[in-house]
Amino acid sequence: MLLVVLVVAAGVGAPNWLGRQIEQQHAAYLQQLEGLGYLQVENAEYERGWFSARADYELILDPRFALPLAQLFADLDVPQEPFRIGVSERITHGPFTGGMASLEGDVEVSGWLVGEVVAFEGGRSNQRYAARIGYDRVVHGEWEPMEMAVSAGPLLSDLGLNTRYVMDYRGGDFSFDPGSGEYRATHHMGPSRLEEPAAVHTFESSTSHHLVRFSSGVLRELRLQSRDSLTLSERRDVDQPLDTRIEDQTVDIGLHFDDQGRFESIVSRLGIEGFQGQKPDQYLQMDGMALEFTGSRQGEYSWYGELGLAFDGLEMREKGSPGVSLDAMQFQLGLEPESEASLELVTRLSSRDLRIQGMEEPLEYHVESRLGQLQRAGYDELWRLFYRAMDEFRVDDPDASLAVLERVGEAGMAMMGDRSTLAAKPVTLRIGDADLDMALEADVQLQDFALLGEQALFSPGNRLEFSADVSALLVHKVARESIRQQYNGLTSPPEGKALEAMAKDLVAEELASMLELGIVRREAGDRYTIHLQLKDGELLLNGEPGEWLLGQF
Repeated sequence: MLLVVLVVAAGVGAPNWLGRQIEQQHAAYLQQLEGLGYLQVENAEYERGWFSARADYELILDPRFALPLAQLFADLDVPQEPFRIGVSERITHGPFTGGMASLEGDVEVSGWLVGEVVAFEGGRSNQRYAARIGYDRVVHGEWEPMEMAVSAGPLLSDLGLNTRYVMDYRGGDFSFDPGSGEYRATHHMGPSRLEEPAAVHTFESSTSHHLVRFSSGVLRELRLQSRDSLTLSERRDVDQPLDTRIEDQTVDIGLHFDDQGRFESIVSRLGIEGFQGQKPDQYLQMDGMALEFTGSRQGEYSWYGELGLAFDGLEMREKGSPGVSLDAMQFQLGLEPESEASLELVTRLSSRDLRIQGMEEPLEYHVESRLGQLQRAGYDELWRLFYRAMDEFRVDDPDASLAVLERVGEAGMAMMGDRSTLAAKPVTLRIGDADLDMALEADVQLQDFALLGEQALFSPGNRLEFSADVSALLVHKVARESIRQQYNGLTSPPEGKALEAMAKDLVAEELASMLELGIVRREAGDRYTIHLQLKDGELLLNGEPGEWLLGQF
């Protein structure tokens, strides 16, 4: 009998105890949101019963974020509340819910940005969800499917951006761990359509993943990953029609913040597979493309990072021009700290199996260069001026930040400094079996390099070294293709022996004087070489004094 009484008492009392635990967790959650510094919690209400509870609250973007909007749109009356999220939850306490509690919620967005920038057709701007809270206090939930149409609000319409987006949301799931401060969500989209005055874009389906991570109440990471299946775009412009097709597209963006919640770094990647673009006189196709960007903040303002672009299986045709195709091409541009006082600009460009219509053999090349000894103080000043110009910019007075922009040129000159180093190596070029290898290193005062005068270049401390090794076969092939392109479009371009003879005569004519003067040497193995050195005020050409060379130019 006592056991039965205890079981009944536990069954009746457990929901009340669990209700108090959930209320405490809810209060801690709101306190964590307010601790972020850019959100305010208003109109928070919590009504707890024995078996259930109701929670309502609103999240408002900090009014300080409305100040830049007020400055940007000075001729508009911008309210203090640009963005508001209203949340309403109905909570059922355990223990018969599979955890501490289950809940149903409703999220609705409103505010000036929603009313002016976007308009929800049908009046619906909310999304519903159902969730459960486990005994480990982790929240797991599902978003309810919905259909929605969003069009441009008055602000965008006045600017001519009359867009409309119709989506079929297939639902998703989410989780929140208050211990680690991680919020994760997955969303699934069915067929969707984006309409704008000049084009229509249709999306077959997509899946996206989101991550928001807090640490001690401070935002530390935002992450977005998405994958879109077939995407079609049709441009309505009669003068410039354009149709594109993308079989698969992926996006990965990660934003990281320091322990004070300030934006610290970004890692992003855009991938495309199976792209086709067509105009009446142009056609572009590629198997894949990848665009990657990484950036990190150092100090108060300055950013460093790298941009990478890669193409696979590209083919391009245009009426009246030779068609181009390639197996792979890569481009990288990076800005890296070199020392405490300087930085360097790094570029890399390479291509494999590049074919130009009319060429008998594919082209392959690789170029890597570095521009160093750029002054970090000047670079930091450029970023400081950029932030200041952004703060002072106004739509109704675009010249308000003009004084700041005028100082950008001065900061740019200060960034270049008095000296600079330039390296271009390795530089390689291949056409079939024919090849070229080249390298350049220079350390000179910038004003001397710009003058290119004898006295200037021979200033103490200037150093330059250039070398090239090229096969005679490559020189001949380049001359042959140059002649072929010159005759492009003619009814009877030279071919066969006639083209070979013209190429041979062109090479002999161009190299004769250079060989005679000793600027270029012909080596064993049928190759041409040149080696130029400038050091300690002395110029050497292929190992011999070469001051006379400047007089030839």
